[in-house]
Amino acid sequence: MMRPSQPPAEIWLRSNPRPGLFMGAAALVVIGVAEVALVAAAVAGGGPLARLGPPLVAAGGVLAAVAVVAAVAASARPRIERVGESLRVRLALGRPMDVPLDIVECFFLGSTPLEPPGSVPDDVATHRIGTLVVRLAERAAAWQDRPTLAEWGSWHEGNIVCDGRWCEPLSADLVRSLTRRLVEAKRSVAEESAAAASRAEASPAGPRAAEEGGA
Repeated sequence: MMRPSQPPAEIWLRSNPRPGLFMGAAALVVIGVAEVALVAAAVAGGGPLARLGPPLVAAGGVLAAVAVVAAVAASARPRIERVGESLRVRLALGRPMDVPLDIVECFFLGSTPLEPPGSVPDDVATHRIGTLVVRLAERAAAWQDRPTLAEWGSWHEGNIVCDGRWCEPLSADLVRSLTRRLVEAKRSVAEESAAAASRAEASPAGPRAAEEGGA
């Protein structure tokens, strides 16, 4: 039995690939320097280590580099997409979360302090980072919290918070556009559901009408 094809994704919030590229490049440089140092140490040690050490170090370096490249690629993917009846959210390196559209209430701009709590005196102003907040309905108890990569954002008490440093520039115009898209998407899903229900109600009558006509 063939599975129905997945609807195409519609990007709602793009990523900012620059931080990931910078951190990935720095990590690759560190891996390269470590590789050279370890190989040199293995060769200088002589014996079996001189023969087995370099290939093992090289294999470890390749695996580490692949992991870094995969992480950079993940950081460059869109933060939020609409896929059918869901809002796909990427705030972790693993599998993205598909949030049902009907529990998404609104979008709004927010901010979060750059300094960790308690790291600066109360009378000293903290630097703040712009964020995009996706508010979920309180009735959706199963969706209130999810683990995230802290650098990308947080997901706590029904608030999905996207860090502005890791996504496209945030603005009031963007929030208005997201709000309009959300309203249109919910309307579209409701209309499709109503049409499907109408077809389901009409389908049993069709064969009976045909049998009665034939009789």
